[in-house]
Amino acid sequence: MSNLVIWGCGGHGRVILDIAQAMAAFARIVFYDDAGLPGQTVSGMAVISGDVSQLRDLGLDSFVIAIGTNEARARCYARAIEAGLQPATCIHPTGWISPRAFLGAGTVVMPRVVVQTDARVGLNCILNTGVIVEHDCTIEDHVHLSPGVSLGGNVAIGPGAHLGTGAIAIPGARIGARAIVGAGAVVLSEIPPDVTAVGVPARIIRQHHGERNAT
Repeated sequence: MSNLVIWGCGGHGRVILDIAQAMAAFARIVFYDDAGLPGQTVSGMAVISGDVSQLRDLGLDSFVIAIGTNEARARCYARAIEAGLQPATCIHPTGWISPRAFLGAGTVVMPRVVVQTDARVGLNCILNTGVIVEHDCTIEDHVHLSPGVSLGGNVAIGPGAHLGTGAIAIPGARIGARAIVGAGAVVLSEIPPDVTAVGVPARIIRQHHGERNAT
């Protein structure tokens, strides 16, 4: 059994702690926060601070990033890999993943998620509570699907995209890299990269670059 570092100790990190404990797959679990206070604990778990390069020396060998913002999560993922840690894939016991689906390393699957046959999910993604990913979907690296997102069959989502709570993409829809789809929006066809789209049907309201959060 490996020793798990949860990078980030806010609300998202505490949810991942619940998942990791429910999995019963880790001998030891700690939080990491490079700005943490000495002796700090969160939900009964120690919080380690300082440089990430020390974690291997402390006997910690696997990690998961507990940061909801995609760009920041991708940066931390790269730093943990450089430090020699191995990404852990955390799946809540109530999630259902088809044996013919693929989940990339470091991805988190929260309660009541369904991933159907031949779907592919990239590295370091978040499939939040109650997400549905139907057959043959392709989800690239560092994507965040917020609670209640539903993807029909053959949907494609580019790297770093973020779908807000309850968003829907109908079968065959395409969502570009780093795009943001607002809460409750319905994607009927294609959303290009680097835009924010909201509404029913989803319409583009903003072009952007860099780090954003879904509405």
